[in-house]
Amino acid sequence: MSRPVRIPGLPASTVELFAQLQQEDLLPVPTLRAGVEAYRQNIATQASRGVPANAQLGDAIALALTRLIDRINDLTEAPALRLIQAAVRYFIIQDEGYGSDFASMQGLEDDARVVNAVLRYYGRDDLCVDVPEPAPAPDPAATAPRRLFAMPPPRR
Repeated sequence: MSRPVRIPGLPASTVELFAQLQQEDLLPVPTLRAGVEAYRQNIATQASRGVPANAQLGDAIALALTRLIDRINDLTEAPALRLIQAAVRYFIIQDEGYGSDFASMQGLEDDARVVNAVLRYYGRDDLCVDVPEPAPAPDPAATAPRRLFAMPPPRR
């Protein structure tokens, strides 16, 4: 088995799992397509039940992946298939270890970023999913309590 391909733009928290997913045995293309559609439907079902699942983002990711899968043909080589499959597998894993896709309305944003990185790798920016940029980590100095006045020294 070949070494995993490093994809520019993958969120740091996803790199290890994405590399592991590239090492899985290849699945038939119809299985990938069916997995994407089944998970899209699961997201929609969860959202309709009031679970915080972003059905709109799930639909957009599923559409982008389906369009990418549709480009697979007899000339598509195994390394490319592995990357596409890893993106599909990342999407259909509900809890990648960084929080469930259904934990909040932002739960699918890491999935979208992974899929977008793969799409960009193949020059398919036209299929990328709109996803908000992650909020920057808070500056500890900005959140530290501040004294509004000087405290007198303790009395002895």
